[in-house]
Amino acid sequence: MTSANNRRILVLEDDEQDFRILERHLESLRLPSYSLVRAESVEAARLAIADNEFDAALVDYRLSNGESGIDFIRELGGREAAFPSIIMTGLESSALDAEALLTGAYDYVDKLAITRDLVDRSIRFAIKSHEYEKRLRDAVAEAKEQASINSNILSIVSHEMRSPISSIVGYCDFLIKQASSDTTQDAAKKMKAASVHLEDFLRNLSEFVRLDSGAAKLSKSMFSTLEMLEETIAFFQPYAQHKGIALCLHADDSVDANFVGDRLRIRQVLINLLKNAVTYSDGGRISVSATIKENRLCVSVNDQGVGISDDRVAAILAEDIKPQAPGITLDGGLGLGLSIVRRLLLLMKGRFSLESAEGFGTTAGFEVPLERCALNNSNAA
Repeated sequence: MTSANNRRILVLEDDEQDFRILERHLESLRLPSYSLVRAESVEAARLAIADNEFDAALVDYRLSNGESGIDFIRELGGREAAFPSIIMTGLESSALDAEALLTGAYDYVDKLAITRDLVDRSIRFAIKSHEYEKRLRDAVAEAKEQASINSNILSIVSHEMRSPISSIVGYCDFLIKQASSDTTQDAAKKMKAASVHLEDFLRNLSEFVRLDSGAAKLSKSMFSTLEMLEETIAFFQPYAQHKGIALCLHADDSVDANFVGDRLRIRQVLINLLKNAVTYSDGGRISVSATIKENRLCVSVNDQGVGISDDRVAAILAEDIKPQAPGITLDGGLGLGLSIVRRLLLLMKGRFSLESAEGFGTTAGFEVPLERCALNNSNAA
């Protein structure tokens, strides 16, 4: 590109008189020095661009041969072109002004009111704005590339660690069965609990990467909602009992049926909510309630744990999930579990609800649409 004090400007203008007026205005400036390259048609402008590097372009709105300056700016790439464009016209129209800016022009100059300072200021503004926008686009592209690299690293780490962790869980089960004393068995159970926690975190991490990159897809199948709920509750029973928590399921008759939906992801939502409930409760009761309303599975998890402050609840519902101060944290302070819950429900066109008060427990709920299975209707008949 040329220097800041010597600017090369493409002028797409087929009117000789208008070009000379513009040329005289810019020649009267000491600095910067403007070197104008005139093109009388769009084709001539294309050839000029092939042979020169330009800092900006002044483009007539409508040429006498019917060609459109707006279309030419659009052809260049609008605001993402190699240089900024400014529309010139003798027509006075606010609609034309808006059209020019929406197309990607940086400014709009009225030929009938043109002055040296007006043109100079417009060119300077366009060049500076274009430079800032290019830096911003480059920064965004770099950030996206870095995010992609980070996502790939997280995916690889998560994948490579899951197999060893699963093996550790298996060996823990073996040690629990073979333990010769209560002390050894208790140690093996604690080791398994820690391994399962890490395994769950890695599963969440993988899901988060997929959701964040837009790669997550729904996988629908027929399943029993009641069996899915009972299996998930059973998975948490040992950990709840270890903390002296009574964990129970209350499901009405509508739940005891087959539906079509993404069973694994619905279960993952429930796992994350139950995990928070068990983690932040010491004794008391955790109740899971479930029903089907208008082909929507409605589940709530109520605990008698430490609860969440009002401002934290508001932040979670506003999806402003950030690490908390030391003390009460969610999922190790990362907010990863609830973030995944929100994203999974969004993917499944579901809803999330949260009610809590510090010291009085929490009720977290969700709804997800399901498709009624034809098998239910044939059984009913």
